[in-house]
Amino acid sequence: MTIRVRALLVAVATATILLAGCDHYVCTSGATFGNSSCTASSSGLGGTGSGGNGSAAYVYAVDEGTNGAANGTIDGYALDTTAVTFGPIASYTAPTVPLNTGGTGMVVAQGTYLYAAFGATDQIFGWTISSTGALTSIAGTPITSPAAGGYIGGVGQDNMITNPAGTLLFISDAATDSIYVYSIGSGGVLTQVGTPVSCPSTFTPMNLATDGLGKYLYVIDGFYGTHQGAKVAAFSIGTGSNLGVLNAVSGSPFSFPMWQLKGEPTGKYLVGTSGSSVLYSGQDDPKLYVFSITQTGTNAGAITQVGTEATNGSPFSIAMQSNANGSLVYAFGIQDSDQGFDEIEGFSISSSGGLTPANGEPFSLGEGSWGQFDQSGALLFTYASFLDINTNTIVTQISPLSVGSGGMLTEPTSNTTLVTPGFWAVADAP
Repeated sequence: MTIRVRALLVAVATATILLAGCDHYVCTSGATFGNSSCTASSSGLGGTGSGGNGSAAYVYAVDEGTNGAANGTIDGYALDTTAVTFGPIASYTAPTVPLNTGGTGMVVAQGTYLYAAFGATDQIFGWTISSTGALTSIAGTPITSPAAGGYIGGVGQDNMITNPAGTLLFISDAATDSIYVYSIGSGGVLTQVGTPVSCPSTFTPMNLATDGLGKYLYVIDGFYGTHQGAKVAAFSIGTGSNLGVLNAVSGSPFSFPMWQLKGEPTGKYLVGTSGSSVLYSGQDDPKLYVFSITQTGTNAGAITQVGTEATNGSPFSIAMQSNANGSLVYAFGIQDSDQGFDEIEGFSISSSGGLTPANGEPFSLGEGSWGQFDQSGALLFTYASFLDINTNTIVTQISPLSVGSGGMLTEPTSNTTLVTPGFWAVADAP
């Protein structure tokens, strides 16, 4: 039995994009992820469709298209807390998007607007999310944007993000080493803010993050092939009449080899991972890093490492509960044995920036290598994609997890299987 990791957010530099937005494992039907199987363990409740009054959250995912399909689509799924199911949204009409691509990013803004970027056509699509989960195109979208095509292949989740308020959209363009900023106006309309901001010399922008208050933007100088970073550039984010205008923070870029950063809700700290793993970089780095953010003075926005926290596995990616309901960070990893995903590790963040293990962690449920919170912070969705060698097909699953006291995770219902791998995003039901 052999399980072979292919990639997280794989995009090959050929005419065929295997995926943007997934981990690919090769596994047999008896293979295990932590203590769960390829078809992860759960309560056993079905995912037969939902939507409507019982829906707690919607998940949207790029469907690259199947044989004979005229277009790709944005598929929709609902977590129904009344029926306790997770499956396709009832009476949902999937909007079409470019075929044979997993996209270059997908985000939700203000809990109301969904945006997805596609490098194949250099377009950003936008939709309004209704109370039933239906998607309606935002006026003027899709828009043409070179930034949508700036994703040059490799692995990464945060090439496109919003600020916490959902009023700005940021996209890193690794092809031109620049950052694009769009304001999100009434009805979700996108307007480009000024001209693209150039990154420092020999700096390739990849994963992005903001602090928890949306005052600063942090940009990773990364290497897709090894899933590692070298430096972190920091920019202040303009407000008012200068909304979205970026200005370099004094001392930026900072020489911290991070791959991914997440801001906690007070705006005082960032938590990061170097992203190192045996499979990509040849070595593990079993820890999380904590950085303080200078709050005032001439170098406001500058970051300083203030601590680390040991982890059982080597964090490949992290998810942050960045809202008023709490400050929790969860780490997702790939087993060195090449046998699947690590158990999920969780930590709470103190007012002094210290990390404390969450209740019950590590968690042998919903394993994957990518996680996203809903806007309420009460739900954590995880993503896993693997190649089943028995059927020679890629299986991609998203699992819903409930976040309890002290960060305890439980599975309210079974996972759901996507049609194809692809970028995805979570929205609370309006």
